[in-house]
Amino acid sequence: MGRPPRPRVPRTPLDIAELLGSVSLFASLSFAERELLARSMQSRKVRRGELVFGHGSPGDALYVVARGSVLIHRTGRGGDRRAMTVVEAPGSFGEIGLVDGGARSASVEALEDTDLFALPRKDFLTLLAAEPRIVQGVLRELGRTIRRLTEQVTDATLLDLPARVAKTLVRLVEVRRQADPGSEPIVALAQSKLAELAGGSRQSVNAALATLAARSLIRLDGRRIVVTDMVGLRQRAGLPAAQR
Repeated sequence: MGRPPRPRVPRTPLDIAELLGSVSLFASLSFAERELLARSMQSRKVRRGELVFGHGSPGDALYVVARGSVLIHRTGRGGDRRAMTVVEAPGSFGEIGLVDGGARSASVEALEDTDLFALPRKDFLTLLAAEPRIVQGVLRELGRTIRRLTEQVTDATLLDLPARVAKTLVRLVEVRRQADPGSEPIVALAQSKLAELAGGSRQSVNAALATLAARSLIRLDGRRIVVTDMVGLRQRAGLPAAQR
């Protein structure tokens, strides 16, 4: 089995308010508050491979993913890219620039045809002043970002590449299951993108995938990676056993 059917894109403020209830940043707001916020949001469609925004562009909006997925990445001076994370529906990104008003700290690229809703910074600040509870959501998301970046720096120092690849696969499956708990443990991500996330070359990541497959932790099925032993994959990644 592959990915579940793509969800319907919200059309009305009521639909968008329901979507926002699934986004951590807005989960503490009442439905009426989310509906009011939804009326300020602007829809945007992004094609696969298209940038939502680039590194250094103005941090003038927060984005909610209604359908599809995006890759957040940085490009070094030498042109080498390092992926930071994947955001799938329902999720949000762009909080940092929205809070401090500074330039974007990374680029965001659509991994597939993606539907977004943008919340302009001025409307976000108005909401923040009127509804202090949203501060909790902002702090929670910023804390997650700091933890993720700290973990990535630590992993690059302490983990070998097969362990980093294993950990990346586990995280991608977890992201998918947050949106759809019954989804299959399948990663349908181009190996070049997987290499960016794991911090290795495409060739070295291919070799790491072959090693994981030889240990029966994954199965390579064309362009898809099927996790066949999640417990073993977590162990290879140095992660604790999943809580039940």
